[in-house]
Amino acid sequence: MRGPQARSQGAPHPPSLMIQQALQALTDELNAYLKQVFDLTDNQARALLTPYTGPDGNPLPDALNRLCLTLVNLEQETTLRNGAANRTTAGTNGPEYARANPAIRLNLRVLLAANFSDYAEALKFLGAGITFFQRKNVLTPQNTPTLDRRLEKVLVELETVTTHEWSQLWGMLGSKYLPGVLYKVRMLTLQEGPDGPTLPGIGSIDQHAG
Repeated sequence: MRGPQARSQGAPHPPSLMIQQALQALTDELNAYLKQVFDLTDNQARALLTPYTGPDGNPLPDALNRLCLTLVNLEQETTLRNGAANRTTAGTNGPEYARANPAIRLNLRVLLAANFSDYAEALKFLGAGITFFQRKNVLTPQNTPTLDRRLEKVLVELETVTTHEWSQLWGMLGSKYLPGVLYKVRMLTLQEGPDGPTLPGIGSIDQHAG
């Protein structure tokens, strides 16, 4: 019987990169919707994945007259189990078993703020953004080509925020009030590849032993 056969794996993406890819996919889909709804022809993105103020609290010029998507908090989903640590794949001589790091399920809090110099324009684009995420609140690799296929599903839910909570949020961000809404982006599944050798299944062992 042969010893365990190690199988080369691509370098896993760190969670920070997968978070960026998921939120960028949301932004890209929103931009495509805005372009269609408002018949935009200047090829300028109206939605950006960015804060609208810098670390010093000053406005960012590139974020002006844009819908800004900003990650304001994240937490691990604790209501569901993270899944089995072993992964089964089809090998040449039967099933193979590999040790895989458990999936990480995160809840992201994302602020959608309308940073426009014209208030009416801000409300117009904010309303369009809300409509978009109401119509497309589930993103998968099948319905969103730009979404990384290692992300199982992204769910977008509108949060109810009190006036006091909004005040705390703006204070935390160190910025002025802007028309905006808060979303919970749920079930962002991050699962790294195997961190150990791949082991042949029983059928494979029998074939090698014979």
